[in-house]
Amino acid sequence: MNGGWGSAMSDKDAVGTGTDLKGAVEPAAVEESSRSGRFRHRLRNIGALVASIAAIGAVVSGLTGYWSAWKVISNDFFKRDSPSRTVSLITKGPTVAVLPAGNPTKTAALESITDVLAQQLVSSLGKFSLLKVVPRATAANFLNDRDPAEAARASGVDYLVMGEVRPLGEGARVNIHVADLRSRAEVWSAFSDISAEGIKTEMDAYEVGDVSASQISGAIDGAEYKKFQNKPVDELSPYECIIQARMAGALGSQTATLRALACSEQLTTKEPNNAMAWAARSAVINSQRQFGYGLTRDLVVHVEKRLYLNDEMIRAAARAVELAPDDAVVRRYFAQAIGAKCQLDLYRQEAEKALALNPNDPVALGFLGLGFAFMGDWDKGSALAEKAIRLAGPSASYNWWYAPAKRHWWRGEYQQALEDFRHAYIDGFWLSHLDQAYTLPFLNRLDDAKAQVTKLLKLRPDFTIREADAYYRMYCFSPEYIEKMNLALRQAGLPE
Repeated sequence: MNGGWGSAMSDKDAVGTGTDLKGAVEPAAVEESSRSGRFRHRLRNIGALVASIAAIGAVVSGLTGYWSAWKVISNDFFKRDSPSRTVSLITKGPTVAVLPAGNPTKTAALESITDVLAQQLVSSLGKFSLLKVVPRATAANFLNDRDPAEAARASGVDYLVMGEVRPLGEGARVNIHVADLRSRAEVWSAFSDISAEGIKTEMDAYEVGDVSASQISGAIDGAEYKKFQNKPVDELSPYECIIQARMAGALGSQTATLRALACSEQLTTKEPNNAMAWAARSAVINSQRQFGYGLTRDLVVHVEKRLYLNDEMIRAAARAVELAPDDAVVRRYFAQAIGAKCQLDLYRQEAEKALALNPNDPVALGFLGLGFAFMGDWDKGSALAEKAIRLAGPSASYNWWYAPAKRHWWRGEYQQALEDFRHAYIDGFWLSHLDQAYTLPFLNRLDDAKAQVTKLLKLRPDFTIREADAYYRMYCFSPEYIEKMNLALRQAGLPE
């Protein structure tokens, strides 16, 4: 699961005042003053850096994990002075083209919106996905053909994104859909509404473009996954392995996770400079840490015994950031990995770096919001998760509802908590039953709470209050939250 915004001033900012006294100060003196200013400024930043390193040292158990985190922070700090950086391998998957958005009604007020929408789709897909994105000018040329889809397919395009904007009251409605040109099947479609104010400022179009790009990327990843999910692990391409790791977390499947663990280990060995491979490796280790897939029964039953995976997860994520420090997805995985150590200030610093790179990505907002909420920043965490739910609409992950649900529960708003937990409810998933089991007693529905415990124990016969306690501690919940939960679970009849 998952510092201030301020960055170090530039040398120019640190020295700046020298020009106010030009004519009264000799050039050599100005140069000396400049060097002194830079030195003093660097000392101040080194002090801040040492404090961050100390926090990391306290956070990360084990010398290797400490060193990995130190490298990430030190690389961030000294980035502008570094003469060279390791070249990261870039893995790309299928080719996608975005056709210019249509304006069927020829409404003049919508012309600018259609252009911004297509531009933002291309930009976001290029920066925040593993897809090979055709340049806008090339994609526009497909419209000159009688059959644009066939022209795109003949040019080697795998997926085609098409959209149109139509008036809707004083605003507009955007319809976008994606076709697999090989199978000729539609793999994703959605509509979004833009307000009248959004048309004037164009800001809604930027947001729609960012959100749609995130969902299109996920839909294409899912479509590709179906094609290779039974392919032998040794035959997976780098792109397929990375998608295998991403889908493993989404599916919560032991089989998918074990395949991802195997192929990600092979890929990071074969391509040690592949940033996304390391990020995927960190993500799949996190899945193993959460659910114990592939571990001995003792480690599956006892959460605290598998927390040694924290260090391996952090090392993988740190390597990814070292290779691609400006990649939003890589930054998100690093923030989630660091979050496992339950240091809110450090987590905040890393999460905000990721969010600054891609502020309209529902996936980043949702999962990073969970980290803030579970570490006790309920308002920020819930706000991020609720924004993710709003932006993603029907595609929102059930996980994101946990932030507002648990905030309501902690504040004694039990009916609202129960309603939000039900948005996250998956029949047959033990955690769904656990959440309701410790909420219902506060609504004087003890029999219903006991029924949820019965369902939980059918799925996890060895599950106890002790295990619930350890599971929530792994996600950084406060001792007070956990004790209150445990009292309710005792009432509901969960064994000690």
